[in-house]
Amino acid sequence: MTEHRRRRRARLAALAATGLLAGSVLAGCSGDDEPGPAPASSSAAPSEEAAPLTTKASLGTVTGKLPPAARRSLRTDVGAAVDAWIDGAYGGDYPRTDFDGAFTTFTAGARQRAEADRRLMTNSGVGDSVDAVELTARRVRVDALARGGRAAAATAHVHVGLRVTGTDGEVRRDRVVGSLFLTRERGGWKVFGYDVKRGRV
Repeated sequence: MTEHRRRRRARLAALAATGLLAGSVLAGCSGDDEPGPAPASSSAAPSEEAAPLTTKASLGTVTGKLPPAARRSLRTDVGAAVDAWIDGAYGGDYPRTDFDGAFTTFTAGARQRAEADRRLMTNSGVGDSVDAVELTARRVRVDALARGGRAAAATAHVHVGLRVTGTDGEVRRDRVVGSLFLTRERGGWKVFGYDVKRGRV
């Protein structure tokens, strides 16, 4: 064995010991010309289920002065209050009859009114007779009134798309559009009123 080969083998042995060339060394020691088994992939297989649709929130008209950071917080915080309603009212697994969590970000008065409008403000009218409801669109545009560099009131213009699959396999598409009126209450945004419509597309 030549000096060059001895040095090359020593370098390979050192690298294999540290794991840097473990895959190459093992394949070289397979004893035949067939390639060794392919190493397991470190990445997980892609999921067949689509990721849940997230709300596209944007800022519309702001009356009064509001710093950029406060504008970002306004969009995020009002969007979160609206999301709580959308998820509780129209999301979830079906068939279902429990929509009690739909109005957690509503004031007491608005919650009472929305409870009376459950067939409009939630899927309670169809929840026990459908196999699935997919949210196909969820957009929110926030207008606000600012005072002293802080948002005092907001209007969230909402667009929600629904793909409803009945127990008979029939599919229909609904659309919920309108406005939610919000105010600050105990440090968070609360819905105190709404003007919402629902219909088939």
